[in-house]
Amino acid sequence: MVVPVLTKPEILYRMLESVDYEVGVLVVIDNGACVSRHELAGMNRTHIGRRHLWKMPSNLGVATSWNLGIKATPFAPWWLVVNFDVVWPSGSLEKFVGDAGPDRLVLSGGAQPWCVFAIGEQVIDRVGLFDEGIHPAYWEDVDYTRRAVSRDTVIINSGAGPTHVNSSTLSSGYDSQNDRTFPENATRAQERASSGDMSNGEWSLRARRALSWD
Repeated sequence: MVVPVLTKPEILYRMLESVDYEVGVLVVIDNGACVSRHELAGMNRTHIGRRHLWKMPSNLGVATSWNLGIKATPFAPWWLVVNFDVVWPSGSLEKFVGDAGPDRLVLSGGAQPWCVFAIGEQVIDRVGLFDEGIHPAYWEDVDYTRRAVSRDTVIINSGAGPTHVNSSTLSSGYDSQNDRTFPENATRAQERASSGDMSNGEWSLRARRALSWD
């Protein structure tokens, strides 16, 4: 399970406390230096196994965090990537995991389909990783959906997704930053679609600085 977080660690802890099915490896990517190593280590001992907390010196953004979680655990047949602001109703995680597999992309099936997803190794081989030029958030999922569909990827909308409290990060004071970066990222995603760009995209120092929420 890969979970990026920027703010409101108590919401992350709430999500993890709702986990009622085995998670062998947990990777928390702390982009806001907000997560307590002690609290993370002590919680939910029944269902969560090895846990890693990576404190970033600045906000990597969504696409880069997702890619990092995948790159750092390269031998998984598939990866479960989870928003920090979801809650797993009883039995839902087990059902969601039951839909996952190496050959498919499984989305939440809810109003925010990418709030949790399982992405298989064969999908990564065929489609690639997420465009890190989209920073720090929003449109990376739209771009990937387009590329995945174009590669005839099996995409499943699970009926077993978690409950999602949308825009928890924005409500923490990042709404004005998003007002600035959202249209920039929309333009990038639309230009990539118009040109038929199927690549991973590229991380850009210029874009990283210009679109910073740090």
